[in-house]
Amino acid sequence: MNQANFDEARKAEANYHNELYSDHEILEPGTWMSKPVPIVMELLERILQHKDHVTVLDLGCGAGRNTIPLAVRLKGTNSRVVGIDLLEEAIEKLRENSNKYDVADVIEARKGDAEQVDILEDAYDYIAACGCLEHVSSEEAFIKVLERMKMGTRLGGIHCITMNTDIQEVERETGRALETLIELNLPTEKAFSILEEVYDGWNVLDRKTTLLSIDEEKYEKPSQFRCQSITFAVQKI
Repeated sequence: MNQANFDEARKAEANYHNELYSDHEILEPGTWMSKPVPIVMELLERILQHKDHVTVLDLGCGAGRNTIPLAVRLKGTNSRVVGIDLLEEAIEKLRENSNKYDVADVIEARKGDAEQVDILEDAYDYIAACGCLEHVSSEEAFIKVLERMKMGTRLGGIHCITMNTDIQEVERETGRALETLIELNLPTEKAFSILEEVYDGWNVLDRKTTLLSIDEEKYEKPSQFRCQSITFAVQKI
């Protein structure tokens, strides 16, 4: 994707998410933000079988769809959840939600681009990257983010990655295909191939694909977002 198209994709995604956060609350019925990604919470329980407190990174946290439930579960355990998102509006909303759900003492909300953010070595027990890695600029950038995530993970730590692949966007009324404004639109098997190569030597906990279709108000006319949503969960051994 050239720079002009990348910038256009970033702008479209920012506008869509800002409107979503303005019109809807997390963990309330009506959107895909109505509940956390189930495997995110399941893998946290797996880690807590062996640790009393943990440090968690939610990369591409948005308004806190996963960050808030993680923090609620960890409240009172001396744990910390770091939420990082590119959009200032998302971080402001996450801070509001941290207060709303009484977990401001657990959450550190920071603005940052997943492609550029520093991840300190051996800093985290658990890293969730849900729906954000398809928004980096290239395959090379994707791999570099994964490598930084690996470096920042303690022995026994877990990564939970969900990522949209083979993305299509169509007009809802006519079914007409639209130009897909996604920064990194990988074929499903290509994404899995990269993940498996990068995480060679880690224990694979989950690997699956789900067909996903979401109605959106992203363009001038109502559209539908279609993709193969992949889940890839691994543990550092």
